[in-house]
Amino acid sequence: MGTQKAVAIRLDMSPSYLNQLLGGKKMGDDVARKIERLSSLAHGWMDVAHERGAESSSNQSSQPLRIDPEIIASALRLLRLTFSNLDIYDFDNELDGTPLAYAYEYLYRRGEVTVTPDNLIDFSKALADRLREKNGNAEEEGTGTGVHGSASGNHRAARRKA
Repeated sequence: MGTQKAVAIRLDMSPSYLNQLLGGKKMGDDVARKIERLSSLAHGWMDVAHERGAESSSNQSSQPLRIDPEIIASALRLLRLTFSNLDIYDFDNELDGTPLAYAYEYLYRRGEVTVTPDNLIDFSKALADRLREKNGNAEEEGTGTGVHGSASGNHRAARRKA
């Protein structure tokens, strides 16, 4: 990552605060999640003791997995806009949470907490491909609807806007 000062700047914190953390000062959830996002680490990675070298099979999370409220709100927004772009108007996230989980994972891996035109376009393409694969398998079985329409074979046909 570079020098301690460069790391502190990248993490948007003072070098003295980073030095305190490296010296053993306890950090809060917000700081841990921020470091994970900016370092492309899995959610909760900072909550687990890691051994240098070989992985320990006894590592346990010190806290339960928590969903970042900013990312979940943006994932819902991203999904709503993506479904609109794909002409899907009747999808129910309560019946199938897979697209929401995919949107959350997408934003989390990119370290983004807001919807932008770039991530909307990129995610729309990725979700369309994923739905095409899912519905392609269902179409072979005679139950799919294609990309446009319902996002899942379990939902009724989509109502398109005129």
